[in-house]
Amino acid sequence: MQFIKKFILAFTFKKAYFFWLPRIFGLLLFPGFLFDIEVLILLQSLVLLHAGLGLEVIIEDYLHITITKLQHLSLVKIFSILLINLNILYLL
Repeated sequence: MQFIKKFILAFTFKKAYFFWLPRIFGLLLFPGFLFDIEVLILLQSLVLLHAGLGLEVIIEDYLHITITKLQHLSLVKIFSILLINLNILYLL
């Protein structure tokens, strides 16, 4: 229970998900080696998540106008979520 509280608090701080999210997906990927489709779903979702996080870092570094930065960051998040969901639906 204490881990869950710390985990939720980590998400509320800025950029804490860069540390926790890949580790959680790695833990989810480990038992998935028994089933092929789950490995594909988790691996491709992890790759798309990694690409989305990388794009967010690039946008934060090179865009200096706050409004356009927030617009681009929200678009990257929306498109990465859509791509992950479409990937899961395609594989099922």
